[in-house]
Amino acid sequence: MTVQDGAAPVTAADRLAAFAAALDACHERAVPGGVVVSRTGWAVASVRRLGDGDPVPDGSGTLAARHGPRASDEEALGAFREALLELHRRTLRDVLDAAVSRLDRRESEGAPLLGRQLVRGAVADVALALAQARDVLRLPRPTADRHHRVHRELVAAGRTALKLYGAFGFTAEGPGALLHLTELLGDTYLCPEDPEAEAGHE
Repeated sequence: MTVQDGAAPVTAADRLAAFAAALDACHERAVPGGVVVSRTGWAVASVRRLGDGDPVPDGSGTLAARHGPRASDEEALGAFREALLELHRRTLRDVLDAAVSRLDRRESEGAPLLGRQLVRGAVADVALALAQARDVLRLPRPTADRHHRVHRELVAAGRTALKLYGAFGFTAEGPGALLHLTELLGDTYLCPEDPEAEAGHE
């Protein structure tokens, strides 16, 4: 999945279709031929894989959600969480790369916007969050709580990356909808083991 901002830009519909296919690949890795159901009983996948279900906000008809009575087992959930976080990280990496390319081509007072100190600082913050997420995901014996922390850090970094696009980030062709989907999926599948304990750290 690639987010581009060049001479032949990928449309928002293309990005969402690629994201839906990548999400289905996460399900396939954890439950071949099926879908992973979260501990709260929700499954989110492409319309093609899930079949019936309610449309997912910002999914433009590509994703659906269905509530079922029984969650997937912990082995499937663990494998899916890891794949989902890697998808989130790749998506954010693509969004950042496109933002950097966009800013490098746009000028203010005769100089690329990318050269501004505040812009470079924001880019560095997102890049650091991506590197930290990669390293944490490589640690042995992953836990649901660790996955949830990585998700929250990627969400925060995604919001920083979105600001690099200015108002364009919130348009139909901007990356806002795609980043919203990564948040929604993480909130569905990556809830902490003890939500009340997690709330105590807010």
